[in-house]
Amino acid sequence: MDHCGLGAGISELRESDPLPDVARVLAYESVVESFFSRRTIIPMRYGCVVRDRPELAAVLDKYRKECNALLHRLEGLAEMGIQVPVELSEAGAEIGSAAIPPARFHGSNRSGASYLLAKKLHYGSADRKVERQNELVKTVCRPLAGLFVHRKVELPSSGTPLLALHFLVPRASVEAFRAASRHALQNESAKCLVSGPWAPYNFAAFSDGGGIS
Repeated sequence: MDHCGLGAGISELRESDPLPDVARVLAYESVVESFFSRRTIIPMRYGCVVRDRPELAAVLDKYRKECNALLHRLEGLAEMGIQVPVELSEAGAEIGSAAIPPARFHGSNRSGASYLLAKKLHYGSADRKVERQNELVKTVCRPLAGLFVHRKVELPSSGTPLLALHFLVPRASVEAFRAASRHALQNESAKCLVSGPWAPYNFAAFSDGGGIS
């Protein structure tokens, strides 16, 4: 659909369509990648729905300025990703009682000195973990200097023990970026993954941090 200089790729859905499965999501992704291979796009994640074409036109009108600015920022760029496995219990025995949040420790031991020691160990361990993760980010990014224009970092969590880095890379530099990434990771775990180029999903936000919902 073309509307006053902006365009949107859309498809009609039946009300009886079931919840999306993996095949549907992959099909959606293939459509996004097809558009991305030919032009600069603002990729929207699966599940963005409008009632009809007039409502879509209203959305494009409302966000016209932000869309134009974002398309300008993304011109000629692609997203590359690097995922590095991180052992969340890497501190091992060093953590000891620090693995127990101070509040819980306090509940099982009323000693003020014990509570303060637990608090010191808990936050000291967290600080050391953050420092190690920051050093890992620097190690990965150092050989990539000059090959990307922006980056985002997702720190690991208990549900996702991966350090995920997302980079906006000039399309002409994708192969150089991939080669440099492999060099940067040669001393890291063999399970590290370099992926892309992708449509810039992780950078499809307006300058104020918002986006089209």
